[in-house]
Amino acid sequence: TLTVPEAFSRWLESRGLIYQLLTDFFGRRPTLSLVAQWSRNTHIGVAAEMTEGGRELKRYLCSQEPQNLPLICEQENKEYKRLMSEGAVNTFVPREAAHLGRTKDFCNEISDVYASAGIVFNKCNGEADDHIAIELEFMAVLHERMLYNSFSVRSAMDLLEIQEAFLEEHLLRWTPQFCERLNAATESPLYLGLSHMLEEFLPQDLQMLRGWKASLESGVTA
Repeated sequence: TLTVPEAFSRWLESRGLIYQLLTDFFGRRPTLSLVAQWSRNTHIGVAAEMTEGGRELKRYLCSQEPQNLPLICEQENKEYKRLMSEGAVNTFVPREAAHLGRTKDFCNEISDVYASAGIVFNKCNGEADDHIAIELEFMAVLHERMLYNSFSVRSAMDLLEIQEAFLEEHLLRWTPQFCERLNAATESPLYLGLSHMLEEFLPQDLQMLRGWKASLESGVTA
Protein backbone atom coordinates (compact mmCIF):
# COMPACT_ATOMS: atom_id res chain seq x y z
CA THR A 1 0.00 0.00 0.00
CA LEU A 2 1.35 3.41 -0.94
CA THR A 3 1.75 5.84 1.90
CA VAL A 4 0.30 9.18 0.82
CA PRO A 5 1.17 12.26 2.90
CA GLU A 6 -1.80 14.46 3.73
CA ALA A 7 -0.44 17.27 1.53
CA PHE A 8 -0.92 15.04 -1.53
CA SER A 9 -4.02 13.03 -0.65
CA ARG A 10 -6.68 15.49 -1.84
CA TRP A 11 -4.78 16.08 -5.08
CA LEU A 12 -4.49 12.34 -5.73
CA GLU A 13 -8.19 11.85 -5.00
CA SER A 14 -9.15 14.63 -7.44
CA ARG A 15 -6.73 14.45 -10.36
CA GLY A 16 -8.10 11.29 -11.95
CA LEU A 17 -11.61 12.76 -11.93
CA ILE A 18 -10.35 16.03 -13.44
CA TYR A 19 -8.56 14.23 -16.26
CA GLN A 20 -11.70 12.17 -16.92
CA LEU A 21 -13.93 15.25 -16.95
CA LEU A 22 -11.64 17.01 -19.43
CA THR A 23 -11.39 13.87 -21.56
CA ASP A 24 -15.17 13.45 -21.65
CA PHE A 25 -15.95 16.98 -22.77
CA PHE A 26 -13.05 17.44 -25.18
CA GLY A 27 -13.56 14.00 -26.68
CA ARG A 28 -17.35 13.65 -26.84
CA ARG A 29 -20.34 15.73 -27.83
CA PRO A 30 -22.00 17.20 -24.71
CA THR A 31 -25.07 14.98 -24.80
CA LEU A 32 -27.86 15.27 -22.28
CA SER A 33 -26.64 12.16 -20.47
CA LEU A 34 -23.05 13.45 -20.28
CA VAL A 35 -24.07 16.88 -18.97
CA ALA A 36 -26.53 15.35 -16.49
CA GLN A 37 -23.91 12.87 -15.33
CA TRP A 38 -21.38 15.56 -14.48
CA SER A 39 -23.86 18.11 -13.14
CA ARG A 40 -25.06 15.50 -10.61
CA ASN A 41 -21.57 14.18 -9.77
CA THR A 42 -20.88 15.07 -6.14
CA HIS A 43 -17.13 14.79 -6.69
CA ILE A 44 -17.12 17.75 -9.08
CA GLY A 45 -17.11 20.00 -6.02
CA VAL A 46 -13.84 18.47 -4.82
CA ALA A 47 -12.32 18.93 -8.27
CA ALA A 48 -13.58 22.49 -8.48
CA GLU A 49 -11.62 23.43 -5.37
CA MET A 50 -8.37 23.03 -7.30
CA THR A 51 -8.86 25.66 -10.03
CA GLU A 52 -10.90 28.75 -10.78
CA GLY A 53 -11.80 27.17 -14.12
CA GLY A 54 -13.19 24.19 -12.20
CA ARG A 55 -15.34 26.54 -10.14
CA GLU A 56 -16.60 28.20 -13.35
CA LEU A 57 -17.51 24.81 -14.74
CA LYS A 58 -19.25 23.72 -11.56
CA ARG A 59 -21.32 26.92 -11.42
CA TYR A 60 -22.39 26.43 -15.03
CA LEU A 61 -23.16 22.71 -14.91
CA CYS A 62 -24.71 22.55 -11.46
CA SER A 63 -26.88 25.66 -11.64
CA GLN A 64 -29.01 24.55 -14.58
CA GLU A 65 -32.67 23.68 -14.14
CA PRO A 66 -33.40 20.18 -15.48
CA GLN A 67 -35.94 21.50 -17.98
CA ASN A 68 -33.26 23.75 -19.51
CA LEU A 69 -30.71 20.99 -20.12
CA PRO A 70 -32.00 19.89 -23.57
CA LEU A 71 -31.65 23.43 -24.99
CA ILE A 72 -28.24 23.89 -23.36
CA CYS A 73 -27.04 20.60 -24.80
CA GLU A 74 -28.28 21.56 -28.24
CA GLN A 75 -26.33 24.82 -28.09
CA GLU A 76 -23.17 23.19 -26.74
CA ASN A 77 -23.41 20.41 -29.35
CA LYS A 78 -23.26 23.04 -32.08
CA GLU A 79 -20.28 24.64 -30.38
CA TYR A 80 -18.50 21.29 -30.04
CA LYS A 81 -18.97 20.60 -33.74
CA ARG A 82 -17.75 24.10 -34.62
CA LEU A 83 -14.66 23.89 -32.42
CA MET A 84 -13.62 20.27 -32.25
CA SER A 85 -14.25 19.07 -35.81
CA GLU A 86 -10.84 19.23 -37.42
CA GLY A 87 -10.65 22.15 -39.84
CA ALA A 88 -13.97 23.61 -38.71
CA VAL A 89 -12.29 26.69 -37.23
CA ASN A 90 -9.19 27.58 -39.22
CA THR A 91 -7.27 29.02 -36.28
CA PHE A 92 -8.18 26.25 -33.86
CA VAL A 93 -7.23 22.57 -34.16
CA PRO A 94 -7.34 20.32 -31.05
CA ARG A 95 -4.14 18.41 -31.92
CA GLU A 96 -0.57 18.69 -30.72
CA ALA A 97 1.01 18.43 -34.20
CA ALA A 98 -0.97 21.42 -35.47
CA HIS A 99 0.17 23.65 -32.61
CA LEU A 100 3.82 22.59 -32.78
CA GLY A 101 4.04 22.58 -36.58
CA ARG A 102 4.79 18.86 -36.77
CA THR A 103 4.15 16.54 -39.72
CA LYS A 104 1.55 13.80 -39.90
CA ASP A 105 4.26 11.28 -38.91
CA PHE A 106 4.17 12.79 -35.44
CA CYS A 107 1.16 10.60 -34.63
CA ASN A 108 3.38 7.55 -35.03
CA GLU A 109 5.81 8.99 -32.50
CA ILE A 110 3.16 9.63 -29.89
CA SER A 111 1.49 6.27 -30.45
CA ASP A 112 4.88 4.72 -29.65
CA VAL A 113 4.80 6.57 -26.32
CA TYR A 114 1.42 5.01 -25.55
CA ALA A 115 2.58 1.56 -26.65
CA SER A 116 5.72 1.74 -24.52
CA ALA A 117 3.42 2.28 -21.51
CA GLY A 118 1.32 -0.73 -22.56
CA ILE A 119 -1.70 1.35 -23.58
CA VAL A 120 -3.69 1.01 -26.82
CA PHE A 121 -6.77 3.17 -27.28
CA ASN A 122 -10.02 1.96 -28.82
CA LYS A 123 -10.95 5.19 -30.61
CA CYS A 124 -14.62 5.08 -31.57
CA ASN A 125 -14.57 8.40 -33.45
CA GLY A 126 -11.25 7.98 -35.25
CA GLU A 127 -9.38 10.60 -33.20
CA ALA A 128 -5.70 11.09 -33.95
CA ASP A 129 -3.26 9.96 -31.28
CA ASP A 130 -2.24 13.57 -30.62
CA HIS A 131 -5.83 14.79 -30.12
CA ILE A 132 -6.29 16.63 -26.82
CA ALA A 133 -8.82 14.08 -25.55
CA ILE A 134 -6.53 11.10 -26.25
CA GLU A 135 -3.54 12.73 -24.54
CA LEU A 136 -5.67 13.56 -21.48
CA GLU A 137 -7.08 10.04 -21.41
CA PHE A 138 -3.52 8.67 -21.43
CA MET A 139 -2.90 10.61 -18.21
CA ALA A 140 -6.18 9.37 -16.69
CA VAL A 141 -5.30 5.73 -17.42
CA LEU A 142 -1.80 6.08 -15.98
CA HIS A 143 -3.21 7.72 -12.86
CA GLU A 144 -5.56 4.78 -12.28
CA ARG A 145 -2.76 2.28 -12.78
CA MET A 146 -0.44 4.19 -10.47
CA LEU A 147 -2.93 4.24 -7.60
CA TYR A 148 -4.68 0.91 -7.96
CA ASN A 149 -2.39 -1.48 -9.87
CA SER A 150 1.03 -0.69 -8.45
CA PHE A 151 2.57 -3.50 -6.41
CA SER A 152 5.51 -1.54 -5.05
CA VAL A 153 6.75 1.99 -4.60
CA ARG A 154 9.07 1.38 -7.55
CA SER A 155 6.23 0.45 -9.92
CA ALA A 156 4.25 3.51 -8.78
CA MET A 157 7.34 5.64 -9.33
CA ASP A 158 7.75 4.28 -12.87
CA LEU A 159 4.19 5.30 -13.74
CA LEU A 160 4.65 8.65 -12.05
CA GLU A 161 7.76 9.33 -14.12
CA ILE A 162 5.93 8.50 -17.37
CA GLN A 163 3.25 11.05 -16.45
CA GLU A 164 5.84 13.65 -15.49
CA ALA A 165 7.66 13.22 -18.80
CA PHE A 166 4.42 13.30 -20.81
CA LEU A 167 3.37 16.57 -19.22
CA GLU A 168 6.79 18.12 -19.83
CA GLU A 169 7.36 16.82 -23.35
CA HIS A 170 3.83 16.92 -24.71
CA LEU A 171 0.81 18.42 -22.94
CA LEU A 172 2.51 21.45 -21.42
CA ARG A 173 4.33 22.22 -24.66
CA TRP A 174 1.16 22.88 -26.62
CA THR A 175 -1.89 23.29 -24.37
CA PRO A 176 -1.09 26.91 -23.39
CA GLN A 177 -1.46 27.87 -27.06
CA PHE A 178 -4.46 25.56 -27.42
CA CYS A 179 -6.21 27.25 -24.48
CA GLU A 180 -5.35 30.74 -25.71
CA ARG A 181 -6.89 29.99 -29.10
CA LEU A 182 -9.90 28.27 -27.55
CA ASN A 183 -10.54 31.28 -25.29
CA ALA A 184 -10.49 33.54 -28.35
CA ALA A 185 -12.65 31.22 -30.46
CA THR A 186 -15.65 30.71 -28.16
CA GLU A 187 -18.04 32.43 -25.78
CA SER A 188 -19.46 29.14 -24.50
CA PRO A 189 -19.42 28.95 -20.67
CA LEU A 190 -18.78 25.22 -20.99
CA TYR A 191 -15.71 25.42 -23.21
CA LEU A 192 -14.33 28.54 -21.52
CA GLY A 193 -14.60 26.77 -18.16
CA LEU A 194 -12.88 23.69 -19.58
CA SER A 195 -10.15 25.80 -21.16
CA HIS A 196 -9.47 27.78 -17.97
CA MET A 197 -9.47 24.55 -15.96
CA LEU A 198 -7.01 22.89 -18.32
CA GLU A 199 -4.54 25.78 -18.40
CA GLU A 200 -4.57 26.08 -14.59
CA PHE A 201 -4.57 22.40 -13.72
CA LEU A 202 -1.75 20.96 -15.85
CA PRO A 203 1.09 23.09 -14.40
CA GLN A 204 -0.25 22.42 -10.89
CA ASP A 205 -0.40 18.71 -11.62
CA LEU A 206 3.22 18.63 -12.76
CA GLN A 207 4.31 20.48 -9.63
CA MET A 208 2.41 18.03 -7.41
CA LEU A 209 3.81 15.01 -9.27
CA ARG A 210 7.31 16.31 -8.65
CA GLY A 211 6.54 16.90 -4.99
CA TRP A 212 5.08 13.42 -4.50
CA LYS A 213 8.01 11.89 -6.35
CA ALA A 214 10.42 13.62 -3.96
CA SER A 215 8.33 12.36 -1.04
CA LEU A 216 8.43 8.77 -2.33
CA GLU A 217 12.16 8.97 -2.97
CA SER A 218 12.85 10.26 0.55
CA GLY A 219 10.68 7.47 1.98
CA VAL A 220 12.60 4.81 0.07
CA THR A 221 15.91 6.31 1.20
CA ALA A 222 14.74 6.37 4.82
